[in-house]
Amino acid sequence: MKQTIIKIAVISAISLSVNSCKSDSNATVLPTSIKIEGIAQNPEGIEFNKNDNTFLLSSLNASPVIKVNTDGTFKSFTSGEKFPLSTSGLQIDYKRNRLLVAGFNGTELMDNDDSTKGMSYLRIYNLETGVIEKSINLSSLAPEASRYFANDIAVDSDGNVYISDWYANLIYKVDTEGKATIFWKNNSGIEGTPNGLDFNPNGYLLVSLVNVGDKGLYENYGLIKIPVTNADLSTTVNISDVKFSGFDGMVLTPNGTIIGVTNNQKVAGGNTLLELSSSDNWKSAKVINSKDITTSTTVALTPDNKNYVINQNFADSLAKTWTIEQIKF
Repeated sequence: MKQTIIKIAVISAISLSVNSCKSDSNATVLPTSIKIEGIAQNPEGIEFNKNDNTFLLSSLNASPVIKVNTDGTFKSFTSGEKFPLSTSGLQIDYKRNRLLVAGFNGTELMDNDDSTKGMSYLRIYNLETGVIEKSINLSSLAPEASRYFANDIAVDSDGNVYISDWYANLIYKVDTEGKATIFWKNNSGIEGTPNGLDFNPNGYLLVSLVNVGDKGLYENYGLIKIPVTNADLSTTVNISDVKFSGFDGMVLTPNGTIIGVTNNQKVAGGNTLLELSSSDNWKSAKVINSKDITTSTTVALTPDNKNYVINQNFADSLAKTWTIEQIKF
């Protein structure tokens, strides 16, 4: 794929985050649209923090993750890193008071130099203070990979963290002690590479495989089910509906469905929010809801099951106005 800024921006739309918030009875009323002005954040990932009713946004421009109030005011949240990284997927782990962040070297991915490969990191921050607790080099596990792009994050019921690497075509695992390993290499037969992912409490990951073609449309896509106890038993979820063309960011809902951002297969940046449902434990799935949306990357779910996307302007990575928008099916 071409390594221009615009191309990377389109590619980054395929990233993840996966970004979910579990159900909570203490829901609050949120605005349907939140405008953020005055910061060249270039956000790719979004999370809703139910502890203080704020949104967290990552930064492709290697700025700190920011905390956004419902009135659009914001402040830097993460701190304490030895060196900056571009950030994509975000995942809150409430049980362990952690913000999990996928970090990568965006500068190297946009320098048009095939000899620079970038790097992939998992960064773990205190959810209350935003101070970094761990920074784990993941790309060192796969020295043979041509490039690295840590994209999205999921956490299982035991606290193990899974990070998709969209360029290295694999998924890393980091246990609760901070030990990193390669969890899964793409042996599915699908040429797309792992992007959005989330953990199903029944004991498996659901992972979107997808690539972006020369025209900015999604291609080589699929959805993979991977048992966390044995990644060798991964299977492809059968989805015949033509509306599904792979996910960028995706989230598992409390009802067991998946909501994610896909491409409309018409124009680059033409996005659709889809909801998938399965009646056979994700052997197969079907589209049950679909809504065209403004160019976006991923979706966050609030405690009262409202869907929020972060709108993007990939033609201008230094744009200073961004919108968080509620999407109703």
